[in-house]
Amino acid sequence: MSVLNNQFHQLNEDFGKCIDSAGEFTGNFEQFRRRHQAISRSVREADRFLMMSIGANCCCQVATIIVVLYSAIFHREDTISLDLESAEVYISWLSFGVFCLSLAAGQAIMLNHTVSVH
Repeated sequence: MSVLNNQFHQLNEDFGKCIDSAGEFTGNFEQFRRRHQAISRSVREADRFLMMSIGANCCCQVATIIVVLYSAIFHREDTISLDLESAEVYISWLSFGVFCLSLAAGQAIMLNHTVSVH
């Protein structure tokens, strides 16, 4: 997603360089249209290719967060109350799940924003 985001950003910069101070376009518009269309096709293919993987990742991370929180709240004496090491393991497990979920969502939001703005 970062690669596609960078490609859209580069296309926008190149397009901006072709607009002079009077606001007139001085480049090859057809070339920019083809580049944009190629990047858009890449986004569509990446979406089709990664849709199931990202969806499964999000579902697994949500399930992990739910299981860790459930265990930590309702089975405290068997999980985090045993010793400091088990509490650290549960906290790091929960942090890792939240981080992975945030990373996947953040990249999708960033790409969607770039595509919709440009």
